[in-house]
Amino acid sequence: MAVAALWWFVPGSYPYGAASEVTVGFNHWIEREPGVGLLLASGVLGVLLTLGARSWPKPVGVGAAAQSLFFLLVMSDASVLSSIGYFLIPIVFLGMVALVGVGCVRRRPVAYAAALLLLAGLVLGLTTTDALSRYLANIAAGFGVYGERIAWSWVMAVITVVWAWLAYGSFARERGTANPRWGRTVTILAACCGVPYALTRLSWVTPWPLGGYDPRTGHIEFLVTATGDMATRLQGFTIGMSSVLSVVLTLGLISRWGEVFPRWVPRVGGRPVPVTLAVGPGLFATAVLCVAAPGVLAGAVQSGSALDGVLFVVLFPCPVWGPLLGAAVFAYSRRRNAVRPG
Repeated sequence: MAVAALWWFVPGSYPYGAASEVTVGFNHWIEREPGVGLLLASGVLGVLLTLGARSWPKPVGVGAAAQSLFFLLVMSDASVLSSIGYFLIPIVFLGMVALVGVGCVRRRPVAYAAALLLLAGLVLGLTTTDALSRYLANIAAGFGVYGERIAWSWVMAVITVVWAWLAYGSFARERGTANPRWGRTVTILAACCGVPYALTRLSWVTPWPLGGYDPRTGHIEFLVTATGDMATRLQGFTIGMSSVLSVVLTLGLISRWGEVFPRWVPRVGGRPVPVTLAVGPGLFATAVLCVAAPGVLAGAVQSGSALDGVLFVVLFPCPVWGPLLGAAVFAYSRRRNAVRPG
């Protein structure tokens, strides 16, 4: 209700509506007056649910689910997913450096070659082009323009997760620990969802970049002829590596190394992977993908043509990716808990 009051008394603070520069969400079609009314009604319902949490747990669970759907479908959008992609870039880079470093310590010839390539690429990038500085400038400029708007979407996404957790606590936490037989299938399907985006973004460092916005036509094109500068290519490639990481981690839910750390991992090699170490990030990713799903559909609807809309959903299959990943994490948790000693 405090946010609703802010939006009402300070009109310029309202982040959504047709004037917003971010269009990947249904909130793009909600102007300030109805937006304030919807959020105020949600706040009143939230107070009532909080007061009745102990006396009427099941009705409160239904109300919590409704609140979660409201913030998921109406108030948040796909900008949450895009911002995570940029935050993952330094993590992926540091992870690659750490992986190569471990390989060098283990005296792996492949790691030596990878270390030389990384060092040569870094030196070449710093001495012969301004790609790195322009890349950092692009990211800084993007967050300077969209940062406040993305922050609001994050607030709504967090509220979505909180209400979803309360609803889950009312209905699902007391169920058994049977091992679902469909876990392997949904995990493979969830991993496949990340492949199209990974391949298209990795292709940006080649002469034949795929799956991007072509400024000459104003549409999403399968083969992009306007390739952009090296900074843009670097940005696409690093985000593509983040997608590759997501595919690998998803497959870990049905792999041996998703249950036991590989021997080459320092200090913990050979030890069981804590269930929460996989389930926690998996549930977070599931929530992010589900929050982004309505925005993806909205973006597809606003595309220039039916083909553009289809390509957009193929690149960002969040409407199916989120539920599939959630089911895969659920199956992993059930399987690991079922074989726990004691």
